[in-house]
Amino acid sequence: MGYSTLKRHLALGATCAALLIGGIPLSAQDSAPTEDDEDYSSGTIIVTATRIRQGGAQDIKHFRSVSLDGNFFPPASSLTMEGLLGEHDLTLPSVRDCDQLFCVAAHSMPAALPGRPQDDLFIGLGFESGVDEEAYKGEPVSLIAVVDRSGSMSGEPLARVKEGLRSVVRNLREGDRFGIVIYGSDTVVHLPVTDVAGNVADINRAITGIEINGSTYMEAGLKLGYATAFKELETARGKTRLMLFTDENPNVGNTAPEGFMGLATEGSRRGVGLTTIGVGVHFDAQLATKVSSVRGGNLFFVDREGDASALFAKELYNMVGEVAHDVAISIDPADGYKVTGVFGVPANLMTQADDGTITVTIGSAFLSSNGGGIYATLGKASGLEYLPVKDLGGVAPAQVSIAYTDAISGKQEADSVAVMPIADAPPERLLAAQMLVDEYLTLSDALAIHHKGGDKKAVYHALNGLSQRIEQAGLKGFDKEVELVTGLRDRAAYLAGFSGELPKALKPMTAVGEWRVLRTAGVEDLDSGDLVELTRYGEFITQRTKGRNKGEEIYQDFEINEKEIYIRGTDLVLTYLVEGDRMRLKDRRGVEILLERSETS
Repeated sequence: MGYSTLKRHLALGATCAALLIGGIPLSAQDSAPTEDDEDYSSGTIIVTATRIRQGGAQDIKHFRSVSLDGNFFPPASSLTMEGLLGEHDLTLPSVRDCDQLFCVAAHSMPAALPGRPQDDLFIGLGFESGVDEEAYKGEPVSLIAVVDRSGSMSGEPLARVKEGLRSVVRNLREGDRFGIVIYGSDTVVHLPVTDVAGNVADINRAITGIEINGSTYMEAGLKLGYATAFKELETARGKTRLMLFTDENPNVGNTAPEGFMGLATEGSRRGVGLTTIGVGVHFDAQLATKVSSVRGGNLFFVDREGDASALFAKELYNMVGEVAHDVAISIDPADGYKVTGVFGVPANLMTQADDGTITVTIGSAFLSSNGGGIYATLGKASGLEYLPVKDLGGVAPAQVSIAYTDAISGKQEADSVAVMPIADAPPERLLAAQMLVDEYLTLSDALAIHHKGGDKKAVYHALNGLSQRIEQAGLKGFDKEVELVTGLRDRAAYLAGFSGELPKALKPMTAVGEWRVLRTAGVEDLDSGDLVELTRYGEFITQRTKGRNKGEEIYQDFEINEKEIYIRGTDLVLTYLVEGDRMRLKDRRGVEILLERSETS
């Protein structure tokens, strides 16, 4: 069946579905459902321009959460360029009709990235699609949720997972199917894949019945999840996909990212993609980003109550809507120029040919509410660095070619397009993309300087300059960037001595310092008299003062928000309360530690 024929087939299917169930739901109520809720949200279809973006990380909500909660500065590695771009609609103006599944709209403007004098031009390659979006989203889906129920998921993380699962079920339609695999110390099919229609009450009871159990054996969970999905493929009515809910902190089995990537890649090639939903204060963004950026993968993070409901009401059928695989985009600069930077994909997805052509490979492209793309900078070719900028005279600064696998038909497709020459007024969303690249580069450099113990005043000046540039640009949708950057700037000002008052968001850092243990309960490796230090750089240091282990020092890392301290590498998530010179730590399993601030703190 050809692509155009399949498009007509899908369009007919969507029309029939609309007649049967009242159309495709565009939103759902965020209130918690009753177990007998059978609402399939009979909204009306609104046809809009098809937006697509690359797979991988779709947001930096975890980074924002950590940055705006208790930590002075998160590690630079927890920030991703593709996640930052994914939170904004960066749709660029079309330069031609897109009559195939994957197209590129290419624009250019003068580069203005501080600290990068080698850049002369900034190029945006926006993604478009000729797919019938509503018809494709109308195809039935079989979802298998793979749920981490290890000890570190207790409390808020598991609550967010259950909220997310209920929201998924609330937004699924007649004809869709749903199942649950749970893993901890053991792995079981908690709910066999079943029709959503007529079974919502049973599904919600199964969600309610998920309980904490043991360690994070993620490899086993994914293997059983894929086995369940492959069996479902034999009779599936449409798309089949895994949805992994986890704090992404595996500690048993094969914990190497490559092990998970192998499972995800093989699953995608057999027709089952992987969406990762990250939760929890100790979410491992590096590992999740690596897993989710493979073929067929994407990643979202939910932090606070209501996040999951909003996410699935808006993006559920987008996050399962793969339109292209193995997308290769090649950028061939004009004579006298070279590619000086590429932004929007991890560095390991790029190669350079002898003639200077840069090729970027994207595992998958998905339907999305936010238009995606990649961005590049051009500078003078080698040997021309000290000559004036070449006048292109209206010639395209680069040629772009694309090749991909059509996710609908499986056919190999290709296309090419010239980058639009510089216009008098660059597209507003191209300006926004450059500002986000500026934000990512500046934040990454500032965080790296901070964590290496570098010049605190330099960190402040970098963040202050970025804050001013964002505010002066006045770009649409940048309020949260202002909040993020000014929050980090105020912390830098405090550390550099430019401000004597601890920012309000940093009140949790009252836990930082040296403490002497007064009393413990439910803890075997800590006793009264031991010393505990929580450093502002996220180190949790324990010094034993008596018994066989006297003098022993134990170094661990911790993360903190306004309520809890998580000891990395363990299942310990402790609520804390600081009152004067004392701090009390507790968890739900009976652990309780009373500490007194050390005189040397």
